[in-house]
Amino acid sequence: MKKQIKLNRLFISMLMLGCSLGFVACSDDDETTPTPPVEVTTDHMFGNYTGKMFYLTESTTTEDGTDGGEDTPEGTDVAVKVDNDTVYFDSFPIKDIVLDIVGDEETANKIVEAVGDVSYKIGYEPELNTEKDSILFVLDPKPLELNVSIPSETEGGEAQNLHIEVKVSPVDGANYEVETTNLKFKIYVPEVSLGEGDNEPVALPGFVPATFDFELKKN
Repeated sequence: MKKQIKLNRLFISMLMLGCSLGFVACSDDDETTPTPPVEVTTDHMFGNYTGKMFYLTESTTTEDGTDGGEDTPEGTDVAVKVDNDTVYFDSFPIKDIVLDIVGDEETANKIVEAVGDVSYKIGYEPELNTEKDSILFVLDPKPLELNVSIPSETEGGEAQNLHIEVKVSPVDGANYEVETTNLKFKIYVPEVSLGEGDNEPVALPGFVPATFDFELKKN
């Protein structure tokens, strides 16, 4: 009989202990504060990006503006930094422009190597779309200016010093996708001007207008 009473007391004690733990656990759960949703703003666009730049001319683009199939270039690796109002390039990809000017791959490579990294920046104004899943932005590019030295074609000849001015225009459709962190924008080059020495640059005859198409992802 005494043994039975002790067992009953033990059972009641365990039951009360279990209930006490249950109340504590429930109390802890009730006090947990849910994490508030992150507010999407244009600040989400800030950061460092890497990706590809595609240089498209009329020969690599179809009439409807899409890529021209097998003639489409593979793209050039590029990196940019974006802050509250500017897109920064520490090394803007200039080879395609230089190649269009000199018309020779080997000479273009020598010029690009001699010029080194070309810093370039583009201002922009962002706007969050209604759904708050994309940031639309309008670019405000300025002309890209380069000073290059083209080696003489004859041994011992004098190099040709040129001042190159690349006119740049924005293209509609620049955007940043919040979920994927993809950044896409284009700039259009309608004209390239050349000036030798101190002479005023003049438009390069026969230059085919081109588009720089950037497809980047935040690091």
